[in-house]
Amino acid sequence: MSTITTNRVQAAIDRIAERCADLAPDAAADLEREMDVTAAEHFAYQEAQARAHVSGRLSAGEAMIVYRALGETGSRGNGGWAAGTDLPTKVAATLLMGELIGGRR
Repeated sequence: MSTITTNRVQAAIDRIAERCADLAPDAAADLEREMDVTAAEHFAYQEAQARAHVSGRLSAGEAMIVYRALGETGSRGNGGWAAGTDLPTKVAATLLMGELIGGRR
């Protein structure tokens, strides 16, 4: 098994942040709402990141980014994500979950 040396999740967040910076405020607000997660999605995302880490698909650092972004229970005021989780992180984590567990809906 190879060792993961680059934090792919952080690299994705950085790329997405550049693209989000170019969004009009109304487009950013729409995307923010699209990233809201239900309690069931929150649970599934946490389970998927944990399984991916245990199986070696994600490094500890990559899994921790997703874990912290979701928070233990999520915040109603931030669309089910941890308070303070920014839009690029939500998008990157959601895309990752798409890879790990399939389509969102």
